[in-house]
Amino acid sequence: MSENSGLKQTLSLFDLILFGVGGVVGAGIYAIIGEAAAFSGNLLWASFLIAAVVALLTSLSYAEFVSRYPDAGGSFEFVKRAFGPRFALVLSVVMFLTGVVAPAAIAISFSEYLSRLIEIPGWISTTGIVVLMVMVNAFGMRQSSLFNNFATIVTIIGLGAVILFAAPSVGEANYFEPAELGYIGVLSGGALIFFSYVGFEDLVKMAEEAKEPRKNLPKALIISGLIVLMLYLLIAVCAVSVMSAEELAKADGPLAAVMRETGGETWATILIGVALFATSKTILSNTISTSRLMFDVARDNDIPYINHFEKVDKGSGTPRSAIFLVGIVVIIFALIGDLKIVASLSNIFVFTLFIIVNIALIRYRLKYAEESAKPAFQVPINIGKVPFPTILALIGLILLFGFNIGNMLG
Repeated sequence: MSENSGLKQTLSLFDLILFGVGGVVGAGIYAIIGEAAAFSGNLLWASFLIAAVVALLTSLSYAEFVSRYPDAGGSFEFVKRAFGPRFALVLSVVMFLTGVVAPAAIAISFSEYLSRLIEIPGWISTTGIVVLMVMVNAFGMRQSSLFNNFATIVTIIGLGAVILFAAPSVGEANYFEPAELGYIGVLSGGALIFFSYVGFEDLVKMAEEAKEPRKNLPKALIISGLIVLMLYLLIAVCAVSVMSAEELAKADGPLAAVMRETGGETWATILIGVALFATSKTILSNTISTSRLMFDVARDNDIPYINHFEKVDKGSGTPRSAIFLVGIVVIIFALIGDLKIVASLSNIFVFTLFIIVNIALIRYRLKYAEESAKPAFQVPINIGKVPFPTILALIGLILLFGFNIGNMLG
């Protein structure tokens, strides 16, 4: 990590946990739950569970790497340490695309929720929310953190309201009844949901703006992952208790529809407002992380035109040139307008990136680990030098990657 990078270390463990929760929950619950229900039926909870377990196993690899190398480049730095700078530079293209296509999908979801409140052309609302979050990002990490913390707390309260209102209906559905695709649909649903877990990649890129990152980031990764898992399972069970999977799949704003059934139109409208906060903060965390990737790549490589993005604004302490470029590219992808297509496209990059990070940890352990100091966090349960959870993560990722391709072709 560069001690003179210019980035300001302002984020506490609490801030990091909220960034981790906020970066995942907004995308997975509010943006994609209806599409996932079409695949998995009443086994929606199982799709969320599969995606969460595979993501948590991968987060252990991220946790070990970031405890060794707390760097704004995130996976770029990890892969560079394992495979060398040339391979990392090539992979940075995949990392960049991961970080711009995912928020594009969330921006589409934001636009769909906003259309429930006011009539406005989709391209205007989609572009507008990206521009707004880019501006918050550009003002500074402290401001971004304050907005994220507030929006994440609002999101969790909103989800708590869904659980509270739906609780009397729990137990009325057959939670093991699949959709037409059968149990294969559960894996297809899990593959579609998985794009939301790019939030883990977002979190590690905040290493140079975090206090005690070697200790706090591994904790934040694991704690936020467990919180998300519990929220996902509760919401999935509650949703299919109130409405059939077919109704959820057809609903324009599935959780708002659940609230309409249980609490009435007023509560449904309130939840739409919550969804706007939930999706907007996810766009914010994605654009923050991708701009930090550009900053780190520019800082580490003497490439004409690219090196301009290593500049940090003295007032805000943020890489504003990188932030603005990321925002432009996010808008371009968001204007595609089809949530399922953009989410599946995002997944290609997310799966590729997570697979390579896990392979990078295995290679690092085999080749370089003995030469470096023991990290603050190390993946447990090892076969020789190889961490067994990382092997399980790779198997899960490859399996879900195959189903994601099937989702796109289908």
